[in-house]
Formats: sequence, structure tokens, C-alpha cells
Amino acid sequence: MCGRFAFFQEIEPLLDDIGALDRADPHLATRYNIPPTTPIYVVTEAVERDTSTLTRAVRTAHWGLVPRFAKDLSFSAKTFNARRETLIEKPSFRGSLSRYRALVPMNGYYEWQSGPNGKIPYHLHDPHAPLLYAAGLVSWWKDPARPEAEWLLTATIMTKAAEGHLERIHSRMPVFLNPEGRETWLGFESFATGNDAHTWINGSEGQLPAQALEVYRVGDDVGNVTNEVAHLIDRQHPTPA
Repeated sequence: MCGRFAFFQEIEPLLDDIGALDRADPHLATRYNIPPTTPIYVVTEAVERDTSTLTRAVRTAHWGLVPRFAKDLSFSAKTFNARRETLIEKPSFRGSLSRYRALVPMNGYYEWQSGPNGKIPYHLHDPHAPLLYAAGLVSWWKDPARPEAEWLLTATIMTKAAEGHLERIHSRMPVFLNPEGRETWLGFESFATGNDAHTWINGSEGQLPAQALEVYRVGDDVGNVTNEVAHLIDRQHPTPA
């Protein structure tokens, strides 16, 4: 799974890397400890309603996908991750597969390994690239109890069974995409149907291999979501053999 991650760089390199416009909240600060149900950056490609042009943009989204049928925002507490294997079976995610796909950029994420003395936190990142891009889905939601409310963009991060050396840390991991995979997943016309998108994301094409990720032990402070400092990603101990 992916229940905590970090994004701690300026947004300009992200815009250049992915070739996107900046439509994000300018007040969204650098963060080293991002929990679910908080604002995150997402990359989307969609037809603008006003101009009918296809636009790729970095936007701000609520982390936890809320489908249009949801009655309130609390729904997002259980939809911040989406298992790729069952996407097409889940009404919450199925509607986004055909046209509302996204990328979630991050510098790295955290995972906890169960041990005899409690859970041990680790940081996972790509030592050869500043950013990881997880496959995601988005959905626009409006509070039915507040007709005057604005539409809210919400998002989920795709997960799959952990692979390779990551299996020892946790049973699940995000679905990270390589440059070719990012273009395919974001592409507005990449898939004719949601079923096609589901089939593609459940394969291996376009995905970053697990061996590209480095895992190392970090301090217990990351377990408290109120802790938000750079030392959270500092190495504490060597990676277990």
C-alpha cells in the first residue's frame, strides 16, 4: 500500500519533466510526511470545458478518491489506495478508468515492516531519479448537501502486490510508471474503454521495476503525522539483509 509519502521539491522541475501546465494551489508547501485525506499534487490530461482543448496540468487534489455518488467527504478515508486487480469491480474506481486517469508524483514513500518489537519505518525512493510517478485515478466530487459548493478534485494511488526485495517490507507497493508508461497512462485516447485501461495496468508494460527502488530505515518520528521536517528521510540503520 501507500499510506504516507513525501514531496519536497519545487514544482517547476516537475512541470518541465512531465510537460504540464501549473494549475496547482500555489500555497501547497513542501512536505516530508503526507498522509491520506490531505492535498497532494496530481498530473492529469483532460479536455478543458471552456476551450475544448486537451490540456496536461499539475493540479491539487484531495488524497482519497470520492466518486460522485458519495454522500460526504469522509468516504475518502477508505479510497486513498486502489488495488489494480479489482479496479473494474469497484464502483468507486471503475468510472474513472476510461477518462480520469492521473499520475501522483512523489520523491519517495514510507512503509512499515512488522517486527517482534513493533513496526519499523522505511523510506523507499529511486536513487537515480528525483521523482517517482505512481499511477492514479481522479474523480470530481461536489457535496450534495451544499449546492453552492465548488467541485473538488479527489485522487487515489494504484497499488499492486509487492515485488522483489520490497516483499520483505510490505505485501503491497504503488504502481510506478516509467516515462513511456506515464505517457500511455495519461494519454486521453490511449484506451478505448475502461476495460482496456484495466487490462494494461494489470500487466507489466510501462512500469518501473521494483529493483529501481532503494529501501532504507528511517526514524520513528515519521509515524506521527504532525511531524513535518526534512530529517524524516534521514537514514537510521542499514537495510536488513
